[in-house]
Amino acid sequence: MINPVFLRTFMNLVKTNHFTHTAEELSMTQPGVSQHIKKLEIQLGTTLLNRYGKKFELTTAGESLFQYGLKQFKAESDLLNTIASDDVNIGHCTLACSGSMAMQLYPKLLNLQKERSGLTVSVEAAPNTTIIELIKKNQSDFGIVTQQVNDPSLIQEPLGEDALCLVMPAQSEPTWEVLLELGFINHPDGHHYATQLLEKNFSGEFKGMDQLPQTGYINQLSQILLPVSMGLGFTVIPKSSLDVFPYPDRIRNAVLASLVNERVFLITKKHRALPSRYQLIRELLRSEWH
Repeated sequence: MINPVFLRTFMNLVKTNHFTHTAEELSMTQPGVSQHIKKLEIQLGTTLLNRYGKKFELTTAGESLFQYGLKQFKAESDLLNTIASDDVNIGHCTLACSGSMAMQLYPKLLNLQKERSGLTVSVEAAPNTTIIELIKKNQSDFGIVTQQVNDPSLIQEPLGEDALCLVMPAQSEPTWEVLLELGFINHPDGHHYATQLLEKNFSGEFKGMDQLPQTGYINQLSQILLPVSMGLGFTVIPKSSLDVFPYPDRIRNAVLASLVNERVFLITKKHRALPSRYQLIRELLRSEWH
């Protein structure tokens, strides 16, 4: 690695074309400037300057080093400007959430991006366990989960609640016998959602998801209600997913004795400082549940 102090002395010398002036600008002695150049030449194993009298010309190697230095200093300047600016309206934001929440939030995030042309947003649809890992590995900066996370490396902020719904074909009755006959349409968070709702409302019959026949699986929650609407099974999803289904007359949100609300949390990495633009996303998320 090229010594940055020696490189800065070299760059200044080329610009001033004078050893004494360089020494004055850098608050050094003239022999100190010469020593930096000599150490650079030793490090690189080549001559950088052809000296004649009190003047010099760059060698081919010296010219290459000067061009390298210009690029390095520009990159450093760009980095410092980026760090200093931290413009709330500029930059990339990453968010991981369930497929149902992605359907709910993505249009609103796109509207935010449209309003602020310097902002871009990426959304990763994933189950809770994957979302947590994405945050911990710095592959996403914001995560929305529906379970409490006991991890000291993460910060968890309650956002609100989302009701769980037992969704069946339009003409089906919400009895345990009918559920067994229909079978369960599973999805990445399917067992997690269904266990909560069925334990609460069918406590005498429900003994675990293993006893329910599975008649389908899909990892895209935007499609989960399609097989239900065709009479191929039932499922359990958050109400936010139910609200965006385009054929509501083909399905039934079963009325149950006991409501189950899923708590919704925003998670971030504890010691990972985020740019100010994430405050825009945070405010949007808070408005969704309040």
